[in-house]
Amino acid sequence: MSFVSVPFAVFVISAVLLYYLMPVKYRYLVLLAASIFFYYSACGKYIIYILATIVITYLSSMAMERVKGRSAIVFDRGQKKEAKKWLKKRLKIIMIICLFLNFGILITLKYSNFLFSNINMIRVGFFGSTDMWGFGKLVLPLGISFYTFQSMGYIIDLFYRRYDAERNPLKLALFVTFFPQIIQGPISRFKDISPTLFGGNRFDADNFRKGLYLILFGVAKKLIIADRLSGFIKNSSALYRDLNGTYMLLMVFLYSMQLYADFSGGINITIGTARLFGVDVTENFVRPFFSKSVSEYWSRWHITLGTWFRDYIFYPISISKKLMAFGKKVSRVNDFLGKRTSLYTATIVVWTATGLWHGPEWRYVLWGLLNGIIMCVSAELTPLYDRLNNMIGWKMGGVLHRSFAVIRTFVIMSMLRVFDLSFEGIRQALSIYKRILLRQGGISAEMLESLGLSMKDLKVAAAGIAVLFVISMLERKKSIYDRLMQRPVAQRWIFCTVSVAAVIIFGYYGLGYNSADFIYMQF
Repeated sequence: MSFVSVPFAVFVISAVLLYYLMPVKYRYLVLLAASIFFYYSACGKYIIYILATIVITYLSSMAMERVKGRSAIVFDRGQKKEAKKWLKKRLKIIMIICLFLNFGILITLKYSNFLFSNINMIRVGFFGSTDMWGFGKLVLPLGISFYTFQSMGYIIDLFYRRYDAERNPLKLALFVTFFPQIIQGPISRFKDISPTLFGGNRFDADNFRKGLYLILFGVAKKLIIADRLSGFIKNSSALYRDLNGTYMLLMVFLYSMQLYADFSGGINITIGTARLFGVDVTENFVRPFFSKSVSEYWSRWHITLGTWFRDYIFYPISISKKLMAFGKKVSRVNDFLGKRTSLYTATIVVWTATGLWHGPEWRYVLWGLLNGIIMCVSAELTPLYDRLNNMIGWKMGGVLHRSFAVIRTFVIMSMLRVFDLSFEGIRQALSIYKRILLRQGGISAEMLESLGLSMKDLKVAAAGIAVLFVISMLERKKSIYDRLMQRPVAQRWIFCTVSVAAVIIFGYYGLGYNSADFIYMQF
């Protein structure tokens, strides 16, 4: 059931009506029923995996609560130090078991064949083995990376005692399965979403209007820009051997825009749909293409994934006693490296993990490593950048300096996205880079059309991208929705009518056409 489909619209309308007709205290049950129905309609029998995650997470959280209760009984008030040590040890054991089981499901389904394929390669290359190890073709359930990370964030927060466990298993099940965010996130934190998710929200006209606006904006991004560019990007990637570097360069830059329109459009629909029920979902994008560095870009793009890795992997690694002790040993040999050991080790580990999160392939691992390396190198070269800017005469933070930094970051991130497009692996990515650097050539309207991008498509997509740019510029100070709500009612209706007409006239759909799956569904 695609987000951009009539069945999904009917499903959401029905769920909204049932939600507000139900007594307030039972409204969360409507959301749970809708979420289970949505997930079952998409995955069928493979719903067993998400149910297993819910059961494991709930039992682990209840075990943690029991341990907390026992610590007050086992130890006297004067034994606070012993009680804390005892409690931390047992909470850690429960957390590790839960992480092992839930990440075990994810790793088995998503990464086991990647692991076995590399083991088989070594066995064949070095030992001449002929039998192949592996589980065969495993089906990857919808949204498994998202709901696993969300559930495990909940358990880790319980370990650190940031809040109490949810004792109602149905409410925890809703937190894991909430249908608007199950396909591609955001990865919500329990403390952020639970008040409105379980609260039995009353109808709020302003919230409802904003939800509809976000849904419309997301559908427009998806149908006017992302799906219109999809065919050209797929065809260009598949036929890269027959195309010169100019086509490859166009493919790379258009893919950056397609991915943004597709992913942020889906998130708009997610947040908008949640708002129809009065549920607040965390924003996942903040104008990423206005970033002046790679690290800033990742603080604006897929924000909830970035904060998950930062809070649960980067910080624990960077401040770990063993790594800091190792850094001190390195300092005795080289003070420069010693001071940076913890920071850069954590950065590389996080970005290797981020690459693997995107897919069980070496191209994603390399993509992640390159992001991490660029951040580390950029941090070291900052003084050099400052000197060069002074030599050129650019004012730090001035218009020219900011514009250059934004364009540079966009080009770097677009070039790294070549690995997304290299379905044949790293060799294809290297071949595309080679063509971009050494085999530039002409470009023709006929060839573009044969690749799935007519001049009409290009003009419509370009106009859509231009509108996105203008909106992003305007939203630096105030959201478009807030600006719209300050206008007279007649102007609001005109804006909404024009927006709907734009989707109907310029949206990429029609008889026999199915909207392309959201790109981040594959992750």
